[in-house]
Amino acid sequence: MKSINFFRVLFVLFYISAVSLYSQPAQTYELKSAVDSKGYKYEYVTNDPLKVRIYTLNNGLKIYLKQNFDEPRIQTYVAIKAGSTYDPKETTGLAHYLEHMMFKGSHKIGTTDWEKESKYIKELSDLFEKHRNTNDAAEKASIYKLIDSVSQVAAGYAVPSEYDKLISGLGAKGTNAYTSSERTVYINDIPANELERWLMIESERFSSLVLRLFHTELETVYEEFNMYQDRDGTRAYNKLSASLFPTHPYGTQTVIGDPEHLKNPSMVNIHNYWNTYYVPNNMAVCLAGDLNFEETVALIDQYFGKSKRGDVPKIEHPKEEPIEHAIRHDVFGPNSEFVTLAFRTGGINSPDKYVLNMIGQLLYNRQAGLIDINLIQKQQVLNAYASASQYNDYGILYFYGEPREGQALESVADLMLGELNNIKNGDFDEDLLEAIVNRLKLNRIRSEESNGIAHTFVSVFTSNDDWVEYCKYIDAMSRITKEDVTRYASENFGENYVAVFKRIGKDENVVKVDKPQITAINMNRDSKSEFFTELMKFETPRLSPVFISYKDSIKTIELSNGIKLNHIKNHTNELFSLYYILDLGSEHDLKFPLAVDYLPYIGTDKYTPEDLSKEFFRLGISMGVSSGKDQLYIYISGLESSFEPGLALLEHILANAKPDQTIYNNYVEDILKSRSDAKLEQGNILWGGLMNFGIYGKNNPFTRIISENDLRSINPEELTNIIKGLSSYKHYGYYYGKDLSNAKNLVEKYHKIPKILKDYPKQVQFAEQDFNKSEVYFVHFDMVQTNILMVSKDRKFDKTTMAESRLFNEYFGSGLSSVVFQELRESRALGYSAFASYTQPAEPHKPHLVYAYLGTQPDKLSTATDAFLGLLNEMPKAEKQFELSKTGMMKKIESERITKSSIFWNYRSNKKLGFEHDTRKDVYDRINGISISDLDKFFNSRIKGKKFTYLLIGNRDKIDFDLLKQFGEVKELTLEEIFNY
Repeated sequence: MKSINFFRVLFVLFYISAVSLYSQPAQTYELKSAVDSKGYKYEYVTNDPLKVRIYTLNNGLKIYLKQNFDEPRIQTYVAIKAGSTYDPKETTGLAHYLEHMMFKGSHKIGTTDWEKESKYIKELSDLFEKHRNTNDAAEKASIYKLIDSVSQVAAGYAVPSEYDKLISGLGAKGTNAYTSSERTVYINDIPANELERWLMIESERFSSLVLRLFHTELETVYEEFNMYQDRDGTRAYNKLSASLFPTHPYGTQTVIGDPEHLKNPSMVNIHNYWNTYYVPNNMAVCLAGDLNFEETVALIDQYFGKSKRGDVPKIEHPKEEPIEHAIRHDVFGPNSEFVTLAFRTGGINSPDKYVLNMIGQLLYNRQAGLIDINLIQKQQVLNAYASASQYNDYGILYFYGEPREGQALESVADLMLGELNNIKNGDFDEDLLEAIVNRLKLNRIRSEESNGIAHTFVSVFTSNDDWVEYCKYIDAMSRITKEDVTRYASENFGENYVAVFKRIGKDENVVKVDKPQITAINMNRDSKSEFFTELMKFETPRLSPVFISYKDSIKTIELSNGIKLNHIKNHTNELFSLYYILDLGSEHDLKFPLAVDYLPYIGTDKYTPEDLSKEFFRLGISMGVSSGKDQLYIYISGLESSFEPGLALLEHILANAKPDQTIYNNYVEDILKSRSDAKLEQGNILWGGLMNFGIYGKNNPFTRIISENDLRSINPEELTNIIKGLSSYKHYGYYYGKDLSNAKNLVEKYHKIPKILKDYPKQVQFAEQDFNKSEVYFVHFDMVQTNILMVSKDRKFDKTTMAESRLFNEYFGSGLSSVVFQELRESRALGYSAFASYTQPAEPHKPHLVYAYLGTQPDKLSTATDAFLGLLNEMPKAEKQFELSKTGMMKKIESERITKSSIFWNYRSNKKLGFEHDTRKDVYDRINGISISDLDKFFNSRIKGKKFTYLLIGNRDKIDFDLLKQFGEVKELTLEEIFNY
């Protein structure tokens, strides 16, 4: 047979079929105005595929609205155009602390008697000013005792977490907030039928600032500060910013704030900040979801329209001098080594932002960028990436890299800068620019499917940008030429960068904010405000839940080659996904995940690894592999029009993977380096090695690995034979796309398999420990905080208690209004993060587990553990809070719609547990009949009195081991014991 360039033929076929998408002429985007049926004026952009409407109320409040009827929910963001760079220099961290305080209520929310409470809060404000203005340590301590005493009286009128209870009762999800340098954003995901009550709550919340329960929340912020001290990445980034922006608040002020400022807060300054920036003409309400434009804006006007606009000062930050030479710093810490470097660039309104973003994409796009190909795929570094980002005043071109074993950080930095030099010299394919633009179009299609697009509105508003810029972004990017890129890079990127080398070692400059002595406040669990009572009278019509009929939603056909292909039709856009799924993984044979993870680094008998990555990128296709303990996927996704060339290329790789000893040797070295680095990360130690040791003992899924000697002795041809033989095992397909007939024909055409498929190797099973006695396992790590995880085991999966276990988690263990969060954080300020969970196993033969977690200070460990154990042995029973949790949980199910591709994965999860139906119906039908007495019975039979294994990570020099002995036999484990290497 005559040899032809099959690869290029496929690309030409794709190009012809995709021309309708990629060759459309540039659109004209103009900002227009119109008046809706209720008389409200709005703006829109011509040719905007999202059909976004932008309203501005008479008081200046911006409103961004986008419709999406996939499910009856609305993603909400309330954005304030002010963040940490707006903090007064003498009280940094203020914007972030204010964000915390916005969850404490208002004059009406969170209080039983505002008139009386307000007098004590005023007294507390005066005391904090006295505390702040004295430098005498004894006097400070004396004042703080008085603050603690007055706080107890004020707390008697407070209804802790009432805002969180109200929001949870609506059926809200994802309740949170964040502060960045230039914005503060408040987040909820609500049922569409609860829009008006959400507006009632939020308009009241933003109508007044009450610094309620101030000193307990202050200690929570201390815990958050200390938590960041244990993150080498945060400290390295702060050092990088300080040198990039030596006079601008981007570098002189962090979001969390200066420790001395945190210890000396000013309630007066917080009020001044709120009065200045939390005004409607500096705010935006950003919504996407199941909404009616006219009705929504009228409701927002009804509830927010009465707020008075303010005089928002224009902030002029210092202008930075050019960086004339490279600036290098070392940062030390216990985590694995890395290097970051960055160039200062123009801000969001800079005309250069498009070429800068193109440079960022050329460097790194997760598939075919210069760093992707030349450094990661060619195994020159362990990991690396780059990105361009813009803030209001400046931007950065940012690089991050991790070294291979024995590689100097300076070498990693030089390699990354070398790729930037390649851009300066034009050493990249010009057609990569077009491929990047096409990938941006694909990514935009994907992002615009969900209500999360509302966050883009936040970015546009807080950046003083406009929606026209968003709409025309891709067209503007398409006009960037290779000459533009090389010229800009050559003119602007030289030795004018900052590099931070994060090395392993002890940082003598780590600061800890010590806790003041405070008295736990009474939680007043069943108290409520008048606002709460009135809101409950305002009833909204309930939605009817919609449960999936898997039989109707998933079509399964048998192909001529014998495998089954499951299909869900994509009714939304021109994208597809195709998965080959094998129900085997590391618990069947450790070499299977080793082989599929080797696949992205190697080529075939015709194509180099670089060729394959670039062609998939040009085709608009992502190819990936995923392997777990009992499942393995190989998939492609992208444009439906490129399905055939993408599938043909995937099948060619699977049939013709070519072993390469040098690549394999480097692959092994990187595995070993990654293992070594894993032992330097707190999260891997606690949630990986230590947790598995606590649940299973020494021999567990985490420690079941291929040894170094065995890794080195494997012939890479054995791995490529595994790849080539994957299709010989029992497997099935899943196609999400528009054209099942075409997919069927193409899979039958390209997916060649033997007539008889092999069974899977026998699976290794791990049994959980008995937990018949309490034990304590401790691992030393040089850190400020101590993290404690308590774990125990209950009986095997019990389908009759699915509703009780989910309701228990809602009421007791997770979320801002849960018992655990209220007691440990709100009342006692014992930690920034605290939660408990009764888990549902993934397989019917596995047991339920009970988890409880808290990150705290070593000197709080005794109090924190006693408090947690008290909750785990006697569940507080608050009837009103329980009913809110139950109602909220039902409303979440009523407004939840599992749609599109998610239907298949939901089906697989349920089928793995032995169900052929949507189990949410079982939960929903049961939950309304559960009383708090029923939940207490569940708690007493499933959780109370459990013997726990206590898993701790912290600094041994700060741990009271005599205290730990009270909980059980203490054993300090080495990293080698819990990682098995």
